[in-house]
Amino acid sequence: MTKSNTYFLLTASRRFGFCALLRKRQFFHSHRAQPMALEQVLSDRDSEDEVDDDVADFEDRRMLDDFVDVTKDEKLMMHMWNSFVRKQRVLADGHIPWACEAFSRLHGPDLVHNSALIKCWRLFMIKLWNHGLLDARTMNNCNVFLEQCQSQDLCPKS
Repeated sequence: MTKSNTYFLLTASRRFGFCALLRKRQFFHSHRAQPMALEQVLSDRDSEDEVDDDVADFEDRRMLDDFVDVTKDEKLMMHMWNSFVRKQRVLADGHIPWACEAFSRLHGPDLVHNSALIKCWRLFMIKLWNHGLLDARTMNNCNVFLEQCQSQDLCPKS
């Protein structure tokens, strides 16, 4: 028997012993705490960074509900932004201008048909500007788009 064949047999027997040990245990997903099948445990696919949007939205709403000094519209605005940022994977400060314009276009109908919500959005953009995360031109672009939505009714009610 050659050296490489011996190595292969030893590796295969170790792998078999390792798999046998794994079969005896129950593994659970680190985020969802759901049982995992052995095929999931042994697969090369890593789901550690996966985000379950429904669970994340539920957790976000639950945490926002804990705030007592915030209005319902402010909570809704925060939830809309948090959900948008999570789904679009806005990770860096430099992404904020793009995110604000995209958010304005995506949620324009909801914003222009609710005066309290659009007020919250504009105040939030001012806070981003105060922190140096949003430039005046982008803030203006967002507001011009929303004003056009209001005046020309470009944004149908959702």
